[in-house]
Amino acid sequence: MPHEKRKAESNLYAIEDLKAAKKILMLLDGYRMLNLEDFEWADKEVKEGRMGKKFASEWKEIREILLKFAREAGSQKRLLNLAALQQILLQVGMIISAITTLLSTIGAMAFAFHLGWASFFPTVLGYAFIPLIIGLTIMFAGPPLVARKLASELEKFYERKQEFVKKANVALRIVVQKIIYSVIEAIKTGKVEIKKKKDYEIGIFHLDYEGIKVVKNPSFLRKYYIVIPEI
Repeated sequence: MPHEKRKAESNLYAIEDLKAAKKILMLLDGYRMLNLEDFEWADKEVKEGRMGKKFASEWKEIREILLKFAREAGSQKRLLNLAALQQILLQVGMIISAITTLLSTIGAMAFAFHLGWASFFPTVLGYAFIPLIIGLTIMFAGPPLVARKLASELEKFYERKQEFVKKANVALRIVVQKIIYSVIEAIKTGKVEIKKKKDYEIGIFHLDYEGIKVVKNPSFLRKYYIVIPEI
C-alpha cells in the first residue's frame, strides 16, 4: 500500500475545478457498483480543462471502461430496470415526505393563528390520508425490497462477468484514488478555492480509498457516504 500511495502521489492530476473533480470522482466510483449514468457532462468538463491536461490525456481510456461497463450491464435489462425502479421509488418517497411535511405545517399554522379555514383542514387531511399512507408505505418498504433484489442480481452479474468486473474495478479505483490525492494537493497548495466548509465534502460509494474521512453514512434517501479529504 505505501508503494501504491507513493506511485499515485507522484502522478497527480492538475485539478483546476474542485466541483468538477468531485463530480467526476463520484461518477467513476459509482460505475464500480453499476451506478450507471450518462457522462456527456464529464466529457465537457474534461475538454474545458477543469481536470488538467494529464487527466484529459487519460480520459479516452477511462471513458472506454465506462462505455464497456454500460454495454455489459445494458445486456442485463432486468438489472437496469431494478436500478431505475429503485431511483423512482426514492424520488416518490421524497415527494410524499415533502407533501406530508407541508400539510402538517399548514395545518399547524392554521390552528395556531385561528384562521377561518382551519376547521376545513381535518376534512382535507381525511381525503389525503389514504394516498399518504400508500405513499409512505411505498417510501419506507419499496426501496429496501428493491435494494435486496438489486443486490442479488448484481451478485449474479459479477459472477458472470468476473474477469471484466475485476479489471475494470481495479482500473477505476486507481483513477479515483489519484483524484483524491490530487484534490488534497490542490487544496494544500491553494490551487482550488474553498469558500465554505461544505466545499470539502465529497459523495462516494466505496471506502477502500486512502486520504478520506467519513463524516456522514448513507441514509434512507442517500445511498452514498459523505467524506472529506484528509488534509
